[in-house]
Amino acid sequence: MADRKVAADRKVVAIAGASSGSGKAMAEILAGAGYRVAIAARREALLKEIAASITAAGGRAVAIAADMGVWEQARAFVEGTVEEYGRLDVLINNAGWGIRSAEFDELTLEEVNEGLAVNLTSVLYGCKAALPVMKRQGSGHLINVSSILGKRSRPGLAVYTACKHGVEGFSRSLMNEVKKYGIRVSILAPAAIQTHWAEKAGITLSKDVRFLEAGDVARAARYLIETPEQVNVWNLDLISSEQTIDPI
Repeated sequence: MADRKVAADRKVVAIAGASSGSGKAMAEILAGAGYRVAIAARREALLKEIAASITAAGGRAVAIAADMGVWEQARAFVEGTVEEYGRLDVLINNAGWGIRSAEFDELTLEEVNEGLAVNLTSVLYGCKAALPVMKRQGSGHLINVSSILGKRSRPGLAVYTACKHGVEGFSRSLMNEVKKYGIRVSILAPAAIQTHWAEKAGITLSKDVRFLEAGDVARAARYLIETPEQVNVWNLDLISSEQTIDPI
């Protein structure tokens, strides 16, 4: 345990989409384990509260407001992390939100474009910004948060489903491109989580099922980070034992 703590103290983890839900839980759990964290999201006030809470508890955190779907801001998040800590070991691309559940032709073009930016472009930009840093270091780990809908489909969520399929295809291809630089790429794909995601999308989750909690996803991210360097868990699907997906 002590050796793991020492290793954690030397690692810097940047988390995009960290102002609430799974991203917030990742920041708190990883900082509590000794990792130095940098957190990004569009809601600066919430980010600062989270960073202050982590610091008060004895952890290290820096808050950097950023819309990861905007290239200049994604790059600034990575640059700000390196400026603060001197390196970047892990980037968790967790930014995302539930596009309104509706038939595709009922969505506005604004909804379509924002959905693409938040759920797919943010991942591409995050990776593009982080890769030069990780290549210089000769090491790094990109964790791209997808969804069970990255492998399946659901009516009313065509754009979200397309984005998550895109994240998974991109991540698989990227893994084969960057492994020669000592960089790992993992996909973390949770099923339904008890956060505000469903509410924002206009989806009602059954009250009779205990779905995943934000902390479950955060602990899965920690598992990926702490997997030995010579191992790449390229895809981790996560689902509540009470949730049914049929056929699986």
